[in-house]
Amino acid sequence: MCASGEEYDAVLSFWDPLKADPKSYGEIVLQRLFETNPDVQKLFPKFAALSKEQLQDNPDLQAHGGIVVCKLTEFLKQKKEHKDLVGDLAESHAKQHKIPRINFQIISEVIVLVAAEKIEGFGSDAQTAMKNVLKEFQTGMGACYDVLGFDP
Repeated sequence: MCASGEEYDAVLSFWDPLKADPKSYGEIVLQRLFETNPDVQKLFPKFAALSKEQLQDNPDLQAHGGIVVCKLTEFLKQKKEHKDLVGDLAESHAKQHKIPRINFQIISEVIVLVAAEKIEGFGSDAQTAMKNVLKEFQTGMGACYDVLGFDP
């Protein structure tokens, strides 16, 4: 499935709060990811042994969450011209971090849920657009993983 340019535009039309405060929104996404998928937390060595309380207002979690939101913002802005960005992300996540590809689907679901909760007016049409855009991201990451021969 390919997301349309209109779907990218629809998501970007709601994206200003995340661009304005990527660390806070990123922290929320990662906290929710770890709450709903505790095994995923083990993939993050810096956070693997931390309790929910220790993750609250954790500067390292905020920094990593900020990177996630900033990279996603970059992906959204590039629309269909994101091959290099996705390739770089896939290489680091496969070779350095050893993140199984299923986790991109998992975090995508969390991103949509958090956006729906935290962004005013982010209704069903925007959620569908976001799901389609993130599916394109997942597909791109998967294709890169295939090229890299990474499939844990």
